[in-house]
Parts: sequence; structure tokens; C-alpha cells
Amino acid sequence: MIHALKGNLEKIENGKIYIEVNGIIYEVIVGDTGEFEEYLNANLKVFTKLIVSEDGVTLYGFSNIEKLKLFEKLISVNKLGPKSALKILASSSVEEIVSAIVGEDANKLSKLPGIGPKTAERIIMELKDSLREFDITISDKDRKAIEATEALVTLGFSKPQAMKAVKKVTKGNDSLDDIIKKALKYLSQK
Repeated sequence: MIHALKGNLEKIENGKIYIEVNGIIYEVIVGDTGEFEEYLNANLKVFTKLIVSEDGVTLYGFSNIEKLKLFEKLISVNKLGPKSALKILASSSVEEIVSAIVGEDANKLSKLPGIGPKTAERIIMELKDSLREFDITISDKDRKAIEATEALVTLGFSKPQAMKAVKKVTKGNDSLDDIIKKALKYLSQK
């Protein structure tokens, strides 16, 4: 396995970067070439994932280890390939993606390129429990929304009902108790 490449960035072209390491030039597919432009003709380190498929051997590259780890998680999702995972990573920060998955925010995920509502739900279902290793700071508001949703599910409401109610009633600085009370009131009117 090739975990990382450290060498001179020779060229950037069509979603790929070319890195010279000890006389060998590696072609690496990246999601966002813009984050590598400042390193053109300079040394850099790129974290990589080597994938062997029917189409051949492909090396994918990332500017930091968190992106590589999230890429590996995303490609483990059923029917989500490397190209889709790269698009997701190029369109948002690791923190925002992980926060949306852990916070079970399918709407936020489905706004990312190539992700529809069903794929967003599948990503959440398959990854929400396995993303604990990421040291992501979830906003206080998102944490309260997650906890309020879990409380409502415990009280017998379906997860979609609970999520909808929590989103509808949550204001910026509500306490967890306030959110649950408002959500219960909202759900009783339905």
C-alpha cells in the first residue's frame, strides 16, 4: 500500500496532480486541484489511497489525513464509488460532512454534488456510528438537536417525525429541555 507520497509537485491537470518521487512521477487523482496550486514546483506530502478495480490501478490523493480517512469511510458505503466520494470531499469540509452524518442531516448531505436523498440516508445509516474517531466539534445547536431527536425516538416517535419536529422548533439558544418540550407540543398538534 502507498500511504503517502512526498516529493516535488510537477504538474496539475484535469483533476490530477503529478508528483515526482525519487525519479518516478506518480499520477494522483484529487478532488480539488486548487488546494495544491501553491505547491506547484515545490515539495509536498500527499496522503493516498490505492484502489485496484476492473478499470485499472488508481491512486487518489488528499491534502490531509482526515480527508483520507473520510474518503475510506465514504467508499465503504454501498453503491458509493471513489469519484462520488471525491466530489463530496471537494464540495465541503470534513467537519461539515461528518457533522451532517453524525447529526443525521440528510437534507444537508443531499445538497452535496451527486448525492440524492436516498444516498444521503444510506450514508447516514452506514456511517453515523463509525465516525466517532473524527475529532470533530459538533456545534452546541447540532448536539442538542441530536439529543432531542434521540429523546423523542425513545418516547415512541419515528426518527423522521422526531427530526422534522426538532428542526421546526429549534431556535438558536434553546436549552435541550426547551427543544424537547417545543417538539412534543409540535408533534401533538399533528
